[in-house]
Amino acid sequence: MPEQPHEPERNDVHATAFCQFPGTDPLQIHEIIRGELGEPNLAVFPQLADRGVGADAVGRSATLLAEIGFDLQPHGWRVGVNDGVDARRARSILRSDENLLADVLGAEQKPAQRLKLTVLGPWSLAARLYLSSGERTVSDHGARRDIIAAYAHGLKEHLDRLARITSVRSFTVQLDEPQFADVLDGTIKTSSGYRTLRSIPRSEVRNSYEEFFKVLCADSPQPQIQPLLNLPTGDERWIERMDLLTQAGTTAVAVDPQGMGHRQWERVAGFVEGGGRVFLQVLAPGLRAPGVVEAVHSILRPWRQLGLADSQLGSMTLMPRGDFTRCTSAEAVSTLQHLSSYAQALEQTRVDA
Repeated sequence: MPEQPHEPERNDVHATAFCQFPGTDPLQIHEIIRGELGEPNLAVFPQLADRGVGADAVGRSATLLAEIGFDLQPHGWRVGVNDGVDARRARSILRSDENLLADVLGAEQKPAQRLKLTVLGPWSLAARLYLSSGERTVSDHGARRDIIAAYAHGLKEHLDRLARITSVRSFTVQLDEPQFADVLDGTIKTSSGYRTLRSIPRSEVRNSYEEFFKVLCADSPQPQIQPLLNLPTGDERWIERMDLLTQAGTTAVAVDPQGMGHRQWERVAGFVEGGGRVFLQVLAPGLRAPGVVEAVHSILRPWRQLGLADSQLGSMTLMPRGDFTRCTSAEAVSTLQHLSSYAQALEQTRVDA
């Protein structure tokens, strides 16, 4: 793959999406993505869980554990063993997806240099994997430390491979942390179900994320990597979790305005003022899409009320409110088209500011 020119940091409003799509034909999904999320928008590396075992979120993320084998048991994915047949299938699916992406981009006249992909966050992965004893890896200090370290290195190797075989030079890596609150609050049940695991100290979580980011974003010209944290916004202690991750070095966060109160919006404003990037979820797939004027007004109103300037809109990226796993292809296309039109109108507002 020939060397590509260095891509500057983005400072425009654009659209992107979650990476989960319905069906079992990744080529068909690539056609939708390339058609609706080409430049200046941010295309995604699709995941199709409908393909079965190994294509699920945990199995796909587990394939990225550097030098750690795993297999599937009745209670879930187990690590620290030789690869089982399901693990080999998961690795085969991921490698096939990597090669298909290279073929799709290689066929384009002007291959994309930016891409967004999604994996589980390190703590949610540790909470969903199991030891040979049957307990979750998050229950053992040494195990969770080793798992998170192996995950960081394996994810970096995955991105480096994609950079070698494709034109992509800038990656946005969405880290989904649906179990983050459970890890911090000690609400994860043991394998017996009769008690819960102890909460993980905040200092350990913060330090592990600092190390995770250090490995993932190792100081090198290419590829450029921006981690994007996706925490459930409805969590009543979302601000506390946000502060913890900001201290660890988070520079981009996904936000769903539904259910957010004034204090949460103020925290978002402070994050933007500090140079952070916000991925705003503004349109639920499959539901009625508001017109451009109505949608843009609903986005600009809280933005301006918080004292943020229109010239700072470049800190915003638009996303759907949820993935496309339960949508038809037509609904996915319509949602992406509307998001793109909203982003274009906001970008014009930024330029005119």
